[in-house]
Amino acid sequence: MKASKFILVALTLFVPLSLPALRAEEAGKPPAREGRPGKAGKGERGDRLAMLKEHLALTPDQLAKIRPILSSERDALRAVMQDTSTDRDAKRPKVREIRESHNAQIRALLTPEQQAKMDALRESAGKKQRGN
Repeated sequence: MKASKFILVALTLFVPLSLPALRAEEAGKPPAREGRPGKAGKGERGDRLAMLKEHLALTPDQLAKIRPILSSERDALRAVMQDTSTDRDAKRPKVREIRESHNAQIRALLTPEQQAKMDALRESAGKKQRGN
């Protein structure tokens, strides 16, 4: 009987004292991502414009010019993916062409330093995708 009272008192004291530590640990974790990976603006890929802004230190003028390029790319990719008359393997070259075309448009707006950073980002993303 005394042992069960001791356990009850210990738990009553331990749980409230441990909550601040648990909350502090959770605060240090990045927020859980929602959505499907690969879905524009959601998932692990996140918001591409925000990523470019952060990694390339884009100016407000560059942001204003890149935003419609990314929107156009998203619309073109969506049209390809929703095309039911084409099989998946036939869509890949179209998707690659759309991405390369829009990346070239974005690249033209960047400074040489930003272009080098963009190349490094693309290379590291390619390595991640290949599992290297």
